[in-house]
Parts: sequence; structure tokens; C-alpha cells
Amino acid sequence: MIEPGKSSFETAVTLEGSKTGVVEEPPFRIMALGNWSGDSGGKPLSERRPLDIDRDNFDAILARMGTRLDLEIENRTLSLAFAELDDFHPDRIFRQLPVFGELRDLRRRLKDEGSFHAAVREAREKLPISDSGGAAAAVRGTEPIASGEPPPADNLLDAILSAPSGGAAAPRAGVSGELGRLIQDLVRPHLVSVDETEQTQVLAALDSAAGDLMRGILHNRKFQELEAAWRGLYFLVKHADTSTEMKISVLDISKAELSENLKASENLSETILYRHLIRDAIETPGGEPWAVVIGNYAFEPVVDDIAALMRIGKLSAAANAPFVAHMRPDVLGIHSLADSPETRTWKIDENSDAGRLWETLRRQPASEYLGMTIPRLLMRLPYGHNTDPLETFSFEEFNDAPGHDQYLWSNGSFAVGRLLAESFASYGWEMGRALKQDIEGLPVHIYSDGGETVYKPCSEALMTQEACERLMEYGLMPLVTYKNTDHVKLGRFQSIANPVTGLKGMWS
Repeated sequence: MIEPGKSSFETAVTLEGSKTGVVEEPPFRIMALGNWSGDSGGKPLSERRPLDIDRDNFDAILARMGTRLDLEIENRTLSLAFAELDDFHPDRIFRQLPVFGELRDLRRRLKDEGSFHAAVREAREKLPISDSGGAAAAVRGTEPIASGEPPPADNLLDAILSAPSGGAAAPRAGVSGELGRLIQDLVRPHLVSVDETEQTQVLAALDSAAGDLMRGILHNRKFQELEAAWRGLYFLVKHADTSTEMKISVLDISKAELSENLKASENLSETILYRHLIRDAIETPGGEPWAVVIGNYAFEPVVDDIAALMRIGKLSAAANAPFVAHMRPDVLGIHSLADSPETRTWKIDENSDAGRLWETLRRQPASEYLGMTIPRLLMRLPYGHNTDPLETFSFEEFNDAPGHDQYLWSNGSFAVGRLLAESFASYGWEMGRALKQDIEGLPVHIYSDGGETVYKPCSEALMTQEACERLMEYGLMPLVTYKNTDHVKLGRFQSIANPVTGLKGMWS
């Protein structure tokens, strides 16, 4: 049996004098924690400092982080570097990655009638199909596509490479090896015959090849997490009127790094969070306290996460700066709120390990300084002709019915940060009397499914009043979508504490 309150993971902490030195009417400072650098590794944890960020220097901070990713796509590593927010856009990715380089050049040549046939011949030389005998037989066994119809989406660059013209050229060592192998791996299962004289069909086949690879990148878990982090941060920064009275800073620290640092330190005063939240901001003369800490992290009711939140809660209470993050729906006994929005489908069991862990956390004295949001927010529309068309090639992010996890969902803590910033801008430190709760102008994906018009909720799921009340009773802050609108409302500013109490901070 797990007894969280008695486990060895919880260490004692002494924070003497931690609340001293707070100046009167300090600025409203938001610290955003998260993995902002991706796979770059960054500086040693001890050398990292919060960096002020606003609309004017947003891209400069992104570049300063050295943000990059190494993605495993089709058993090969593709490396991406990000110097500005637009680098997450498919047009930028298409221009940056070498694997798209020859596709890009080939597409340009194919669009030129004067170089079209030469481009097809060059494609055969550079991108030969290794199992040409089997491929040719497969092509001969397929029926030609009617003129003017693009090849099916799952039949890709083979449409160019396999068209009859006297056989494929022998492979040339060292030429386009990475691209050739990658494209062949993507397309080998689907071979069709395309009339080389039909430029539209050939270009469609090429775009299909590029599209499959682009979807693999955009929907890669690591890419989604990093894009959602930076777009969520921009969602906050864009709507915050930063000035000497309102400041936002980012600290590059992953959830794993933060948890390990909290766990490894014998005393919480030795942790990285103590250094930035208390020592530098409160105990140092001239320091400015933090108003709130938002974590671009998702937590679950498991021992390691609850242990980390207990420690974070103590530090937040000492700093009088609440910590806000996202709680996964696992706390409700489900894996997806979109699939299970009704309370009757939830499997809350307070006697389970997860239930006891969550209840133990809620009963901690510092729980009034912890806020957990649910669900997540949509940060952008899917790319496509009717939503956000590309300049570089014809691309639909969703070929078929949209998959819920293929959308770009971002942490709800950014919404809480934005609402607090807007509340402070309107009321100053008297904001506690009238905290803003509404957000409008969010992306709304409208599409047709079986002839029916569908509005994708911009906070993952449509919930009833009963569901919202149940979430709040359970210590969560629900983000509620108004049906068929771009409008989301925060159910209530509250902590996870049991009994339910408001989220404590300098405004309360």
C-alpha cells in the first residue's frame, strides 16, 4: 500500500526569513518554466537564469536558447533548428531540411514546361528504386490514373520514379542517398503509374511524398511538445502589456530536470527553484518577488509527480507565488477528456493509489499555492487549403478525419497566466476582487464529417455544467469552451486544496 504522506521522498525544509524584503507595490512578475531549448541541452542547470521576454524580443530569446530538435523519422534522424517562431511553420521546415532540398528543386523544375522531362529523367538517376524488378512489375500491374486526377495520397514519389521510360538508371553512389532512402521507405508500399506528360499528376505525386514526410514531422511527439510550448508562451506574451510594472521571464528547465533537482537536494533551500523564487527575488536587497510561476508541464497522480508538487508547493508558499500547471485526465481515471467528457464515464477512485496520492497532495498545507488546469487549449488551426495554406507546396495536414492528438494542444497554464496579466493590467494589485476569466479569439477548426458541420472545441472537449462543477470539486481549474464559438472561460481561480479554496497569491 502506498502511503504518500509517510514516504521517504518528502524531505524537511527550513525557509527562514523567506517572506522578508517584499517591497510595497512590486511589479507583477510571471516566471514561465519549461523545456524551451528542445534537444540542445543548454547550459548546466546551475548557470541558467530567467530571461525577460516580451513581444519585441520574443524571437531573439527563442534564438538565444539555441532551440533545436533531433527527430527520428522513418528510422533516420532529421535535425531542425529554430531561430524564430515562424520556423515551426511547414514552409520554413520545407526550406530548411536537406531532405526537402531536392524535392523543392525538383518541384521547381517540374513546374517549368521546358525542364519538365529533364527533371523526370534526373529524378530517376538520383532516386533509383533499388528493387526495380519488383517495382516495375507492381507498376505494370496497376491501372493508369485517369487524366486530370491526382494520384491517391498514399501513392507518393514512386509515381515519378516508376513511370515507364526504358527502365531506371543504375544507382549513383553518394548522390541524394539520404533523400533517396527516406523517400523509398515512405513510398515503397504504394506504387502507381503516372502519365509523365501530365504535369499536374506528377506534381501531385511529388506533393504527396512531401506531405507524408511533413505530417510525420508535425505530428512527431517531440515536435508537437516544443511547438506547443513556444506557441503557448507567445499566446501569453502577446496578450500581456509588459512594462516596468508587468514582466514575464522564461527559465529553461524540463520537468525531468526540475523533478530531479528537487529530489536530489537534501534541503529545498539548495534547489534551483529556491534560488530564483526566494534567494534572488526576496532575500537579495533590491530583488523583485514573483507573482506567479507557470509550468509548461503535465502532471499525473503518480508518486514522482506528487512528490515534486509537494516540494514545489512549499517553495511557492514561501515565495507567496502560486505554481500553475496542467493535470492529465488520468486523475479522473481516464486517458482523454475529449473521449470521455461526461462524468458517468470517469473512474475516480479515492481508494486507489492514484486517488490516495491526489488526496494526500490536496491536504498539504501548501496546496493552496498549487493550481492545476484541465483540459488543454488549441494553439493553431491545422494547415490546409481552407484553413492555413502553404506557399511551398500543396499540403493538407489532415488527409482524412482529424485525429484529436494530431491537433496542437497547449498547456492551460498559459491561459491562467494571460488572465492574471490582464487582471493586473485592469486593476493592479486589487485584481483579486475581479479576476478575469474569459478568453476569446481562439482558433476554431470547422470541418465537414459525413455531411455534418463539426466545430472542434478549442479546449479539447465540450463539457456540461455538471462536469465543470465536478472538476472544481476535485481541485481542478476547468477551461470551458462555449459550444461552436472561439470563447473559453476559466471555471474558477482556485487551488487544488481540499476543502476547495481560492488560489493564494499576492493579490489574495
